[in-house]
Amino acid sequence: MVLKRASTTTILILLSFFCFMLCGKELFSVEIGTLVLQIVKQPENTTLVEFNIERGDYFYLDYTHSSDLTPVHDIFQINEQDEIVLLEEDYYWYGAGLEFHPDANAHISYTDKKTKVLLYRVFPHFLLRVGRVAGHVITYKNQRIFLKDIAKGGSSVWIRVIRK
Repeated sequence: MVLKRASTTTILILLSFFCFMLCGKELFSVEIGTLVLQIVKQPENTTLVEFNIERGDYFYLDYTHSSDLTPVHDIFQINEQDEIVLLEEDYYWYGAGLEFHPDANAHISYTDKKTKVLLYRVFPHFLLRVGRVAGHVITYKNQRIFLKDIAKGGSSVWIRVIRK
């Protein structure tokens, strides 16, 4: 009887092990920490602002293109891998550095003099130079952060997602 129980226990342990190997550890893992969107001053690596966020949440970056002076509205989302994804970029006319490129794997539409670029561009994080003219504003839910209020124009900040 003891031998039979040991065999059953051994079989269950082996089945559990193989299930773990075949199905992947994601089924058994627990996310540790809170997911946070941060604005981090560089090169000091100082956190200026952070928001508790969740996968699927959106945030927005609005600014004026510094040389062409066109207003730009970027829509970002946090994906299932805790990465930042640029989903859409809207502007009235093209300016250098905007997502208007035939190789960007994007859908581009023109309506009412406005250009809308739909794409799925993944960033683990991105570096942004705080514009002296651009007036960068990051919006998350009902919170609006004017980057020039937290960092000097011309300085660099990381926009990133981490777990704390």
